[in-house]
Amino acid sequence: MKALFLLIVSGILAGGVFIAGKQAGGAQVSAWLILFWQMAGGAMVVWLVSWPSRRFPVWNAAYVRYYLIGGLLGVSLPYVLAFTALQELQVGMVGLLTALSPVVTYAMARTLGLERNHPLRLLGLVIGFGGVAMLVMNGESMSFSGNGFFMLLALGIPVTLAASNIYRSRYWPSGSEALPLVIGMLTVQSVWLFFVNLAMGNFQGVVTMGMDVGMLLFGLGLMAGASYLSSFNLLKVGGPVYLSQMGYVITAVTILAGIALWDESYNQRDLMSIGLILSGVLLTTLTQGAWYQKVTTSNREKLNESD
Repeated sequence: MKALFLLIVSGILAGGVFIAGKQAGGAQVSAWLILFWQMAGGAMVVWLVSWPSRRFPVWNAAYVRYYLIGGLLGVSLPYVLAFTALQELQVGMVGLLTALSPVVTYAMARTLGLERNHPLRLLGLVIGFGGVAMLVMNGESMSFSGNGFFMLLALGIPVTLAASNIYRSRYWPSGSEALPLVIGMLTVQSVWLFFVNLAMGNFQGVVTMGMDVGMLLFGLGLMAGASYLSSFNLLKVGGPVYLSQMGYVITAVTILAGIALWDESYNQRDLMSIGLILSGVLLTTLTQGAWYQKVTTSNREKLNESD
């Protein structure tokens, strides 16, 4: 019951980040600036939560490299792609394509030889990609209006998330807990994003943006931090396979929010595409998890032997 509660809460919070990002983009805030305040707010929340227990990150070169690459693939790149794509695409579409990350993860793991062939997962891969193909080929799909550039950006979200899944599992530092690693990743991402925004000349403090936008970005940071903490606890309680089911909640939340807030609509072909993609994700995640455990355990054993 606790795992189900955390699953729903985590999915709602993650979906809320997309919704707030679309709202901020509609207020003409740069995707890079939205991302900075998301990372900075999230880092602040997880630092405050970890302070009483003193569960702080390690800051040697190997760990900082892990924070930088893992955070870039798993946090910064997916969200900057999402916030940019949300300028033109419906929030429901972006949430739906984000849910594809388990399918793309399996495809990458299979290509790299980290996973053996599995009939159900292979079927899920084919069905999921079939749904994407139907979505892309439908020129009127979800108000897409033939804008291929933003669709390609949105398709990059599950690709970067999948690359992050493989990298973080394979190079997980031996003996590390998830929470300090999350703190390190968000902190490092916040620092480099601050300088990126400064160099681009679009850095603004929350206070200088006006009450509405400032409160929106402040709320975005709080939701992001709460989402990371909730996901961390869900991973501990339910495991990686259960955690991957968040995609269904995110999809439902973003589609409903799109209908309620932006009058987004879906035709019969859209709904068939959504059904195929979610079915593909379900088939993949039903049997997912073995390669994560195998690669992570093998990596930790090698690191322990080298010590």
